Amino acid sequence: MIEFDKKQVGIYGEDICEKYLKKQKKLKILARNRTIGHLEADIIAYNKEFIVFVEVKTRRVDKNNFVRPADAVNREKRTNLIKFAYAFCKTLPSKLKGKTPRIDVCEVYVTAEKKLKVCDINYIENAVTK
Repeated sequence: MIEFDKKQVGIYGEDICEKYLKKQKKLKILARNRTIGHLEADIIAYNKEFIVFVEVKTRRVDKNNFVRPADAVNREKRTNLIKFAYAFCKTLPSKLKGKTPRIDVCEVYVTAEKKLKVCDINYIENAVTK
């Protein structure tokens, strides 16, 4: 088994999530890894109704790993995502101004043998609220 560092696994998960958002959720991608000060969002996407801020959590499938990736979105992370969404929405171009903000979490489960491979995706809409 090849060891992949956390950054490689995270980028791979974001790539998979982006494809999922486009194909399955019919969202258009606006930005990836956008920051405002110390705040950040992994993926920002939109459709006719929503501007969606997606936190991607990628984990390797392991018989000793019993924690869901979404559990890593703790209170501090949720607060920062909400702050980011408010700040980002103030900068939206006029064509996106009327859309409702929503914060989702995408759990990507992978195996890491000779290469990274997706096992499962669990997408949680409106996962973060006030």
